[in-house]
Order: sequence, then structure tokens, then C-alpha cells
Amino acid sequence: MTTTALAGVRVVELSEVWAGPFGGCLLGDLGADVIKVESYPRTPPTRPVQVPDWRVSPGDGPPYERSWAQHQANRNKRNVALDIRSARGAEVMRRLLRTTDVVVDTFSAGTMERLGLGWEALHELNPRLTAISLPGWGVEGPYRGYVSFGTGFDCVTGHSFVRGHPWRREEDTPGSTHSDATVPLSIVFASVAALRLRERTGEGSFVDLSQVEQLASQLAWVYAEWALNRREPPRIGDADPHVVPHGCYQTAGEDSWVVLIAQDDRQWAGLAHAAGHPEWAEDGHPWASVSGRIREREAVEGAVSAFARSAERDALVESVQARGAIAAPVADPQDQLLSPQLAARAWLQSVDHPFTGPRMQPGFLWGVEPDDPAWDRPCGLVGEHNREVLTELGYGAEEIAQLTSEGAIGTSYGDFPPRAE
Repeated sequence: MTTTALAGVRVVELSEVWAGPFGGCLLGDLGADVIKVESYPRTPPTRPVQVPDWRVSPGDGPPYERSWAQHQANRNKRNVALDIRSARGAEVMRRLLRTTDVVVDTFSAGTMERLGLGWEALHELNPRLTAISLPGWGVEGPYRGYVSFGTGFDCVTGHSFVRGHPWRREEDTPGSTHSDATVPLSIVFASVAALRLRERTGEGSFVDLSQVEQLASQLAWVYAEWALNRREPPRIGDADPHVVPHGCYQTAGEDSWVVLIAQDDRQWAGLAHAAGHPEWAEDGHPWASVSGRIREREAVEGAVSAFARSAERDALVESVQARGAIAAPVADPQDQLLSPQLAARAWLQSVDHPFTGPRMQPGFLWGVEPDDPAWDRPCGLVGEHNREVLTELGYGAEEIAQLTSEGAIGTSYGDFPPRAE
């Protein structure tokens, strides 16, 4: 059984792709009853209906049930596929929200109002309900209603401007959709804070959580540098203006790399000994001090690069770390699956799924003693819990059958036949 910290809390998640869904994952990991209300009959962008599609694993059955893009952020939830734009579907949604503690949506601003689910309507429906809305630009402002995505957030906040190497243009910087990985933590924070506030007031809250502002808060140093000094921070790639060496170096073998860093003279001495050149750190050597290494940056980097090219990656990391300097392998996905550190902590876990079979899946952001989180539920199938959830809401078998025949709920997308329940 997973962590019980949020046991008894019901969360309804109206979101797609990564940021909102992973926030729902984290709440589910903490024991909340997370009900993912999936769009229907519209197909979510992470559920492709045609192959080939690079996100779809080999196997039988609908491709939208084998998409890693759907699996990556939808564990520990119950799945309801519901057409909330239909009259009958909207009524199901309202009945569900009357039993809900937190609802999370990532629609563009104004969408919830057009669905009849704006904050005033929600608060009247269920005064104890907290609504967390995550439009890219926030609920209000001149960009209200703008459609947006993670790569756009990277650009508008300046994240793309400060990343990458100085000789590359901004448009050559690989996309990261960084906010998709960090916004989920803000969802957890907002949910827990609002629930604590409700303990005192008896009422829910409305949380306007702009994804752009959340990402911008991580780049305060960029804005401060300009506001205080009228300077644009340089794009420095792997380097650091105050630390030498500080970079990514190729090691022996094909496409094998390591990061090496020596922040102070003690770490530099360890790296020098690992390289077989203890004299680099001895008194009188021009590289023995931080200022000396900065002054002769090019020569130091060249010597460290030659050392790295002479050694096998993992052996080099072990040797340098053992002597107190900083070293880390540049890992590819296979390295992660074989990582002895992750294996020792049982972070990667084998998770079974009806359409993919057993697969290794990433673990959790935290361990909680004495009740660690667990994969209680793999990624839900389309509408897998329609009947279960609607029965809890008081719908009878005939009503559920009628909702299915009317298309208010479903268990498949595209031309695939409905899944037998």
C-alpha cells in the first residue's frame, strides 16, 4: 500500500501531457485518491491512435495504451474517460466535484468558465473544494487565454537565452520543457497548503498557478543581474567563470563522457593525484591556486581533457571521487537502467501493464518511513474506472449503460472497439 499521508483526500485531475499529470502522480504517491478525467471522445496528445509513432511500444492492442508518453505521468490514479462538454457528461462531472477536495486543470485561461466550471460555480457547487488552475500565463493579464506549451515557457522566461554554449545561437539550444518537471512540485505544495488552510476556515481556495511565473522564479539571478547591473549573463555551456576545471570531457571509448569539477584547491589536489600528476597541486605550480587555474584556463582544460581521454569512464569516476574531487558519468538511458546506485535504492521498479507487460519504470521523489510510496496502480486504461467511480457517485448499472451508449463515457479512441469491461 502506498503512503497514507493524503489518505481520504480526493483529487480530480483535468490535465494532459506532463506538468499537470505528474503533479497528480505525486499526489497519488502520497495516498490521495486521484481521479484522472480524460478527454473523450477527443484523443489526448499522449495517446496516439495510429502507428508508427515513436512513443508507442511494440505489442498488440491499441497504440494509445502502449504510449510511454501516457505511462510516464499517470501512475496511482483511477481513469475516467468523460465528455464533459455534453449535458450528461457535465452532470457526471458536477456530481464528481461535489465529492472532491482538490481539482487541478491545465486548460488555457477562460476554458473552465466556458465549461461552466469557473471558480464561482465550483465554490457554489462545493464550498470545501480547492481549485488549482495552471494556464501557462496565469488566469488574468493581457495574455489571458493564450495557448502555450513548455518550450514556449522556456523562451519567454529567458531560460533558452541563458542555456547552451556561447558559440551557438538561441534557436540551436535543445528544448527542455523544464517547467514540465518542476511545476508538479508546485501543485503538491499548493494542494497541501490549501488543505491545511481549509482545516482553519472550512472552505476551499482558488490557486492561480502560472507555469511561466513558476519557471521564472528559478531564474531570479538572470533578472537581478540586469536589474542591478544592466548586464546580460553570458551563455557559458559547461564552464563556470569561477571554477577551473568545470566541464564535460570525452573519455576512452566511443561517445563516452564524464563531468569533472574541482571547486577548490583540495579538490584540485585530488584530481591531480587521480590524473597521475600530483605536481599540478604542489606549491609553486601555476595551477596550484584557484586564481592560477582561472588565469591558465585553456592549459588546465587541455591537460584535464587529455587525462580523461586516457581512461575508461566509470573507472575514472571512481578514482576521482575516491580522492575527493567531483566526477560523474554522462549517463544515457541504458546507464540509468544499470545504475548500481538506483538499483541499491530500488528506485527502478518492474511494473506490469495489460498491454505492455512488465516494464521498468521510474520510482518516487521521496521515501517516507514507515509507509513508502508504491506503484499501487499502473497507468490506467482509457475509461478503466468509469463503472467503479460512477457507481461510487450513485449511478446504477442501467444509467452507466445509458451514458456509454450516448457517448458521455467510453473505453476506446478512434476506430478501436470499446474495451470489454
